Amino acid sequence: MTLRLLLDQNFPRPPGFELGEIDATVEVVHIFDHDRSLTERGTPDWLIYLRADEDGFDALVTRDWHQMEQPEELWVLSNLRLIVVSWRKPMNDPVAEWGHLLAYLPQLKRRIARHQPRVLRLPPPHLAKNNEVNPRDALGDYAAEQGRAVQEVRREAEAIVSSHLDATGRAHLMELVARQRDR
Repeated sequence: MTLRLLLDQNFPRPPGFELGEIDATVEVVHIFDHDRSLTERGTPDWLIYLRADEDGFDALVTRDWHQMEQPEELWVLSNLRLIVVSWRKPMNDPVAEWGHLLAYLPQLKRRIARHQPRVLRLPPPHLAKNNEVNPRDALGDYAAEQGRAVQEVRREAEAIVSSHLDATGRAHLMELVARQRDR
């Protein structure tokens, strides 16, 4: 089964990028290529929903998250099987938007396959403090878990890396480590 996504007129279209090359089960069509009349000024979003559903699309991907504040749009969506995918907060970064859409694609496919009227609002991508790991601290934690001294673990790890680099003819890379460490 192929999942058909219609991208709204404001969604970025990077040249040469084809989602189908990454996932052959997804067909992505930009609204401008599908029906230019739907991009004309004054076209209500609910009309786009009706046309997308009529034309066999499973979901509409839009940057306009304000659509969910309009009763006409909500009424039409509540009577269709079309899913609207948007963001909880605007991103305004085409690379981040595509990357975010790709990252959530497996989950979106499962939700869209249910064919229940839904608006799927993707959370903003962000790195929290708990997403950061200091490798030196992590090495200390590893040593503590092993009941060993940090210096002992460091020397052992350095010896393993050095031995492998020597054996593979890449001993010069240890100089890179030494330069970076001394900064």
